[in-house]
Amino acid sequence: MRRFFVDPNNFSGSTAFLSGSEAHHIAAVLRLPVGTRITLFDGSGSFYEALITNISPKRIETTIEAITPYMNTDEKQQSRVHLGQALIKGGKMDLIIQKATELGIDVISVFKSTYSAVKRSPANRLERWTKIALEACKQCNRPKPPGLHAAANLNEFLKSTGEKSYDLKLIFWEEELQTSLQDIFQQPDSIRSVLLLIGPEGGFSPAEAEQAMAHGFQPVTLGSRILRAETAAMAAIAVLQYELGNLA
Repeated sequence: MRRFFVDPNNFSGSTAFLSGSEAHHIAAVLRLPVGTRITLFDGSGSFYEALITNISPKRIETTIEAITPYMNTDEKQQSRVHLGQALIKGGKMDLIIQKATELGIDVISVFKSTYSAVKRSPANRLERWTKIALEACKQCNRPKPPGLHAAANLNEFLKSTGEKSYDLKLIFWEEELQTSLQDIFQQPDSIRSVLLLIGPEGGFSPAEAEQAMAHGFQPVTLGSRILRAETAAMAAIAVLQYELGNLA
């Protein structure tokens, strides 16, 4: 069944209604008729099997027929992963949000870096990224989107995560030539939480790398090839999730 996001406030007993872009998509794009069964999710982790009972251009009314309670399949993963991503140009940043969501990243924090080519604050893009993450959840059948946060710069990001405990903190840095993820994961069963840093188009500056290492980050390499920022992010996330057993 097709999946749609419903605002948690749009439930009333056994009924739920969709509005805005989701209602438009059902009524004007897909042209689903009354009587169609669809799946709804509200971002809390539960799924709702619903029957469309009334259709108008701006409002779709449904009756909830079954509920799959919140079990959060993502929490069954061996490890929780928090991505700290330096801000890159618009479409590429959108792509990272989308793919990180699909690959099961739990939290995504975006911050401006020394070599970030974008001048605007990451906070200005949070609403757009939230929509992208929700669309990715619909596509990959993920019941709960990742947490999305914005920080003004690396220093603010490091302060915001400094009080939290992680089993492993990694910074992917092109100046690191020796240590790879394969070297890191000799005993992956002992790792339950990971915080990773990915740089912008120009990579991290030496000062930023030193700052991260002073906060306990281990520099690692993705190999001898020079990767685009969005490629490096997706490669690092995919390899990390595999090594952690989160793609099993």
